[in-house]
Amino acid sequence: MGKKKSLERHYNKWGYIFALPFVVAFLIFHFWPMSNTILFAFCDLQHVTETDDAVLLTSHGLPWYKNFADLIKTTSFSIAIKNTFKFWILYTIPEFILAFWLAATMTDRRLKIKGRALFKTGFFFSKLLSGSMLGGIISSGIIGFVSSTVYYILLAAALNGFGVTEKDFQFFLSEHFLIILVSIFMHFGITFIYAVAGMTSVPVEIYEAAEMDGSSRLNTFFRITLPCMRPLLFFIVVVSVVDGLTMSDVPAYIGNMNDVTNKSLTMMNYLGSMLGLGRLWGKGGAFCLILLAMSAAISGLIYFFLIRDKYDARLKRMMRKKKRQERLLLEAREN
Repeated sequence: MGKKKSLERHYNKWGYIFALPFVVAFLIFHFWPMSNTILFAFCDLQHVTETDDAVLLTSHGLPWYKNFADLIKTTSFSIAIKNTFKFWILYTIPEFILAFWLAATMTDRRLKIKGRALFKTGFFFSKLLSGSMLGGIISSGIIGFVSSTVYYILLAAALNGFGVTEKDFQFFLSEHFLIILVSIFMHFGITFIYAVAGMTSVPVEIYEAAEMDGSSRLNTFFRITLPCMRPLLFFIVVVSVVDGLTMSDVPAYIGNMNDVTNKSLTMMNYLGSMLGLGRLWGKGGAFCLILLAMSAAISGLIYFFLIRDKYDARLKRMMRKKKRQERLLLEAREN
């Protein structure tokens, strides 16, 4: 027994050694700047130089939440939040549908698709490209199609034969549609890879039992695949939330950031423009804390209502209630 514990201690030691570089790099390059950002959110930094120490707002007789209040009152801030959530929701739903459908198709044992590795590589390739490059490629392709003869023939046929007006095509030629389209193409590849990893981690025996019971592919996907990959599904959701709330390159490239109406302004672009105006580091820190709180709240709500195993949570509550009753009964007998 002692030899077994010594062997386990030996392997655990190497695990800590391999994790040490990451922990040190995280504390130096991520945690320390993040702690300064939290401090700056409650400081007045408009009248200090880079060599001066940060001074708290309360030291000047100002409320500690002044940076947050000034930020929320800004019209551009509310527009940026609305645009960010609109873009995120409109591209996340079709992205998830496309990614999970392709992942379920590629991992289906009954289809036996050849060349799966080639398809996986091709789907993931879009994630390696920058948003500006994808925006340029897709925008130039759509613009080229709109200016072609085929487009005018199809448009004339739709106007004359189906009662469609030109206004019905305006959304598909707008910058919002291009932002959503490029974002779907840019993010679905990595979601597809995560979904494939989750689906292939499910034991094959479960799928074989479902096939023997005559379960359909759709029923197998919703009743077996998604519940079995619940931990990885939560990770996919968190990554999607972070990517959606921090999207910046695609809206900045496709949208007109000099437009006074800020039709394509997102939260990260607003943060960049705000920090570029001058010494607004205090409001920038407050903005980062708001963004962090929003990401944590959205991820928590999605986990609690959609991903959490309700039966397991109910069983844990029953076990805690039973233990509490047993403890109270034992205390009553002792008294």
